[in-house]
Amino acid sequence: MKGIMLRGQRPKPQGLACQLCQFSTSSGPPRALFRRQLTPANPTNNAVHLGQLRSKRTLKIPLASPLYTIGRYAPNSSKTSSRIDPDSTLKQLEEELSQIQNSATVPSERAVVQLLQKCQDIAAVIMQPEKGQEENSQEVEKDDNAISSLLDLDEKDAGKKSPPTKRPESSFGESLSRIANTLLADEKVFISPKALACYTKMHSHLKKAEDFPEIFYMYAHKPVPEANSSPIKYLKPKPKSINNAVPADLANMALDIAIEQRNLQLVLDIIDTTFNTPAFRRAKVLKKGGLPIAGVATMPIACYGIASYLSTLQNVMDPSTATAISYGAVLTYAGVSSSFGILALLTFNDQMERVVWLLGTPLRQRWVREEERAAFDKVAMAWGFKDVYKRGEEEGEDWENLREVIGMRGMILDKTELMPGME
Repeated sequence: MKGIMLRGQRPKPQGLACQLCQFSTSSGPPRALFRRQLTPANPTNNAVHLGQLRSKRTLKIPLASPLYTIGRYAPNSSKTSSRIDPDSTLKQLEEELSQIQNSATVPSERAVVQLLQKCQDIAAVIMQPEKGQEENSQEVEKDDNAISSLLDLDEKDAGKKSPPTKRPESSFGESLSRIANTLLADEKVFISPKALACYTKMHSHLKKAEDFPEIFYMYAHKPVPEANSSPIKYLKPKPKSINNAVPADLANMALDIAIEQRNLQLVLDIIDTTFNTPAFRRAKVLKKGGLPIAGVATMPIACYGIASYLSTLQNVMDPSTATAISYGAVLTYAGVSSSFGILALLTFNDQMERVVWLLGTPLRQRWVREEERAAFDKVAMAWGFKDVYKRGEEEGEDWENLREVIGMRGMILDKTELMPGME
């Protein structure tokens, strides 16, 4: 016979109330059982030299990593956080800026872009939130509060919040912004599209939009230094040139930061220096309308070729007469079809939310200025009520100014017959 293994009797599980009673009757203080224990594993903090910041790939390596172990949840795990030595970093950036300013020749685009790229990468690192530590902190605090409420503990001290302190990243970000502004304001520095992109992305990381209108204005109106000239010669700028148009993605990026700051005047200045410029409109006509315009221009030639081929497929009429009749028919068909397509494209308004065009606005202006209207629509959506049925009830000086500015641009804010329930 097979032996039978006798297992020891399993202890009877205790309820939650019994466990809580054990905690409440223990000799030690109950609050100490649920207190977070943060033990620094590496108290040293090494500085980072800017010579290592040549590309975004190097930024993936932690610049310095003080490790903290959360004993309650993960005794064997560690979290790393990136730190930058502000003094040495700013010192090296200031040195590179001084070399460019003190140079007797026009600095190369590569040198300008490299300095701005370093500022952009550093801004992305110092403003990146440590999501893992924040989530763990929230979870620990939530569990502590739940257990403390079950134990009927005094939570008066836990409800007190310490006053907000100024983050060290704020002053560091202001220094980075000052370096970038000084660099682009130098008359010897040419603001190239790459430099403008680095500047805009850096300030989007820093959440600073106060200097965007000035930089966008200089991008189009700043005299262009002539390369390899001694003394330096400056060419007259061409603000209406398509090369001086601020790209739409950078303009929207700056507009989003200004909307977050709730500064209406800053928002309007950004729109005026980006979307509401002749250079932006000309660039759109050339880039997006160049191919359709070329197709319309070559359509008569293509229709004549088709008509000539069709005239060879019959033997009833004279070839020249058949070609003329076929040409008129094909050209009429192509012209009517393309006209309906263009009309549908220019009158498309499903993307409009609160800002629409004033009645009688030419279709050409509607298409060319669509980005400007969309920008005002975004501003109105951010400043107004989120509830659809409360739209039109907004009040205040900013709202009235926004309504007036939109009306002066040939648009209408909250057209009555287009609002919900007013059809």
